[in-house]
Amino acid sequence: WRALSEHRSHKPRNMPEIGSTGVAFTKVAREWRCKYAMGADGGPGESAALKAAQALLEDYLPTLKALPNAEVTRVVCGGCGDFKVIVNQPADDHGAWSEDEFKPEAEFLAKLGAIDGCTRVEAQEFTMEML
Repeated sequence: WRALSEHRSHKPRNMPEIGSTGVAFTKVAREWRCKYAMGADGGPGESAALKAAQALLEDYLPTLKALPNAEVTRVVCGGCGDFKVIVNQPADDHGAWSEDEFKPEAEFLAKLGAIDGCTRVEAQEFTMEML
């Protein structure tokens, strides 16, 4: 076990690092998110907004999965109404997507914001590393 933990404590060569913080990474993620309104029963199970957001994601999923080395994750919270789509890629691939203005981000977010009951539509970029 000791050899394994020592091996994992060393960062690979050429791994970007945030300043001198020791926070090194190989992947960068883009998150698209909103808050969805709960259904008439007060929960997510009957939420028309959640159903529409999921249908929108299904429309865009083939495009997102076609991005180079993309891992696409969906996060839904039935308590607070979070709906999130995360596209995680190696830093170099993410940089190329960034140069293309994260297409189809603007279109997806506009459609998400047009769904009745979806509010606080936002995008965020962050590192996302399996540890």
